[in-house]
Amino acid sequence: MFITLLTLLQKSTDFSTSSEGREYAPPDGPLYYLVLIVSSIIVLAVVIYTVKWFIWPGEKSDDHIKRRILESEPQENNHNE
Repeated sequence: MFITLLTLLQKSTDFSTSSEGREYAPPDGPLYYLVLIVSSIIVLAVVIYTVKWFIWPGEKSDDHIKRRILESEPQENNHNE
């Protein structure tokens, strides 16, 4: 059974890497280039905004949670022993 599995895996590997019997058709047409350009713009925008917000988060509102955390005084524990 193990030999059969190995043989099957070898055949599937040969099929997936072999171009025999398959015709190569390069992408062509305006739709291909439109999808390529739009997806490239989206990826570039995501990278730019990720870096920008990582370096300068821009949390400037007065009711942001960080203001409450930074401005609150630490609670002192008064233990009467």
